[in-house]
Amino acid sequence: MRRFLYISPFFPPMTRVGALRPLKFARHLPASGWAPVVLSDLRPGDDVDPRLEAAVPASTIVIRDYGRAASEVRPSAGRPKAAPQPQPQPQPKPKPGFFARRAEDLNPFGAHVFGVGHALRAARAALRAHPSCEAIMVNADPYAAMLVGARLARESGLPLIHDLRDPWSCCELRRGLRPAPQRALVDRAERWAVEAAHTVILNTKTACRDYRRHYADLPASRFTAIYNHGDPELLRLGQADAEGGALLDPPRFVVLFMGNFRRFVEGAAVIQALARVRAAGVGPDQLGLVITGTLPAELREQARAAGVEGMLHDHPFVPVLELGALMDRADLLLSFSHPTAQRIPAKIYDYLVSDRPLLVIADNPELRELVAAAGGGEVHALDAPEAVADAILAAHAAGRGRRIERRLVEGTDSPGAARQLAEILERAAGSSPRRGP
Repeated sequence: MRRFLYISPFFPPMTRVGALRPLKFARHLPASGWAPVVLSDLRPGDDVDPRLEAAVPASTIVIRDYGRAASEVRPSAGRPKAAPQPQPQPQPKPKPGFFARRAEDLNPFGAHVFGVGHALRAARAALRAHPSCEAIMVNADPYAAMLVGARLARESGLPLIHDLRDPWSCCELRRGLRPAPQRALVDRAERWAVEAAHTVILNTKTACRDYRRHYADLPASRFTAIYNHGDPELLRLGQADAEGGALLDPPRFVVLFMGNFRRFVEGAAVIQALARVRAAGVGPDQLGLVITGTLPAELREQARAAGVEGMLHDHPFVPVLELGALMDRADLLLSFSHPTAQRIPAKIYDYLVSDRPLLVIADNPELRELVAAAGGGEVHALDAPEAVADAILAAHAAGRGRRIERRLVEGTDSPGAARQLAEILERAAGSSPRRGP
């Protein structure tokens, strides 16, 4: 098995979405002859699921030393605790302060920037312990990890691959929010990291095109795209622990949103669409929107004002290993996207391995093409609540428990994405001799 050093601060047993892409790669790369040596972090406050750690294949070597305290943290055994069921009328939480809201804009490197020195020393030690590594790969964000990878690549002579789960300097959502000094710092730091790389991976074709334009002085071939991807087996590893039966009591038509309403994903269009659904005669006794993520008090207040609060249902946290069973209990899957074409929500790829109908609210031509290619879904614009309402009403009229046939789109499944990465590793490994850490 050929090896590469995978600098991935986020990795199982962490449950955050940034830990799942590297897990899926690790699970499927061995089929192409590659396996990672993962340098990861784990902090005392991180949410963990030990079952995710058990899903890491034996071929993967994990060194938990990216952060100073990582090796001392031990996740507890068993299934993660579900979040408590919110009360029907929760007390509004105070809005976060200015610095809490703008933390990522003011410190675009993230908290991991303060541990770059330790991470670099740990990465050097990992290469010394595993001299067969033929390349270095960085899972970013945290973007500070790109600095670690770039420095290590320059020292060792090993080819470097940056995998940007979201765009950094070119991010349409955040670039304009950063103060000028931070914007200049990000531009300079990212260029330094990109110039050290053999390949920079983005997770949408749109973001890849934007990076090629931004770095027009560099070869376009340096930038490529690998989608986020769905792993059907992973989504059902927790099937035995998953709840069964109807999602709502009494049973009714369920629209399922597996995500968080938050900054850049505000949710007003969903409330407007539900108001139109109710005006058409389909009320909360017939249809409910189940939300497994964050439901802010502001959005609940909008729903109350629109007369559809009774249609909203908070659902306790559902671990990723049980999402397959959760989707089986829904009648319509809902995705509400960022107001940018650079990003495609990671949950889309979980939805695409389900056989439930899909409704996407987004202004994203690439996402529209992806859903059309897969089949079994439709996409409507963020400013078209009437079209969204019509789609919900049509799905409701078609009845509960409907299943559809969906086509596999190349690169949206984890085995296919891992094959793409293996090809990049092959090219990178043959590009330069190693000098040593």
